[in-house]
Amino acid sequence: MKLNENDLYRASTQFRQWSFTAEQLAAQRAKTNLQATERVKLNVARQRAQRAQTADPDSTSGNSGIDGSGANTPNAVTSDKEVDCFTVAEELTFLEDFCERTIKLGRHCEFSVNVIATAVQFLRRFYLYNSPMTYHAQNISRTAMFLAGKSEGEHKSLETFAAHISSEKTTVTPEHILAPEYLIVQALRFNFDVKHPFRALKGGILELMSMANGKYDGPNHSNYPTAADLSTAIHQVPRRTGGSDVRAASDELTHRIMTESYSKAAKILKETAPLTDVYFLYTPSQIWLAAYLLADEPLALFYLRVKLPQASPVFDKVLDALRECAAILSSHRSFKNMVASNAEEKAKIDAPHKAEVKRLIKKLKLCQDPDKVDLVKLNQAQKRDAVQGEDLDEHKAKRRKMDREAFEKDSNAFWGPELSTNGAKPA
Repeated sequence: MKLNENDLYRASTQFRQWSFTAEQLAAQRAKTNLQATERVKLNVARQRAQRAQTADPDSTSGNSGIDGSGANTPNAVTSDKEVDCFTVAEELTFLEDFCERTIKLGRHCEFSVNVIATAVQFLRRFYLYNSPMTYHAQNISRTAMFLAGKSEGEHKSLETFAAHISSEKTTVTPEHILAPEYLIVQALRFNFDVKHPFRALKGGILELMSMANGKYDGPNHSNYPTAADLSTAIHQVPRRTGGSDVRAASDELTHRIMTESYSKAAKILKETAPLTDVYFLYTPSQIWLAAYLLADEPLALFYLRVKLPQASPVFDKVLDALRECAAILSSHRSFKNMVASNAEEKAKIDAPHKAEVKRLIKKLKLCQDPDKVDLVKLNQAQKRDAVQGEDLDEHKAKRRKMDREAFEKDSNAFWGPELSTNGAKPA
């Protein structure tokens, strides 16, 4: 049996585990938000009660590797206000901002576009089942980038990566990177493969060029049966929908395909697509075609008519899906910035978002789960041999020691005692 690209994609974890309808996405995010809200309020109430009985007012503070998190920073435990948690919409806005920061972080680390896009998808997948109120996005985004580098074959050593992303304001240690690593891996369900639309765009561009050069020999459902007919037709594709069919010179068409439309579509795929839900809702081929539809609609429609019979109901179904995907992309703030005519217009587009993010950062300090603030300490507490005495009560420590001794005793009974390294006989 010969497998095609569609069969291979449907067998991937991205399709089986990370493809949703819009309704399923909304329901999952609402569920995650509700669970996190209940957990945060419960943990805050417990720690407030404990704090009222102790003499240490700063028991919840620590170096978590998050900007601006000092001992004097008000938080949910030290505040006497009722906990006001994030809504689903606020979580999405907060996540979107950190997805943008992740893209900037990837560029700062000089990672390829594949690594950056994978890191953003790791982040979005993680927060589909976890809340920013539980795990701060700054901690998760750094580790997601480190994991993406390993997944895409561009691994940097832990020490090099930590030093690269440290700043005068925030020192990032290897422990800060490693602390949430297993949490992220679990949330990803150990699915590290992310299918991107970048290669598909390049393949589509090459096919358009083969049509322009009269060398196309792929599936052809258009009204132009030969490669020469296709070449003539594509040279007459108007620049705008509804424009006149004026034959373009070969070099002009080449520039249009290879430079103008490709550059715009690639920019959409790199800067807008990762920040939206299109990876959850559509296939990579649908995403690149939707981006190309925004970059050059006449050429995109010409390509689609060659690939699919226009009289088939499948054609309308595919085109509807592409337009829906394109609508999601074009409605995003990053796309509006892309087509903005000047810096003043871009600033006007960004202003409401920046103001909202600033408000949410302040709000998060008063609704963050106090049990999950210091992931480094939490990670150490979960390691059997690295746990400090105060992090584990006496009963658990004693039980763990007894279990270890019982295991060693059973092993000795079956295999015999361990041989001495100095040549002496075992006792």
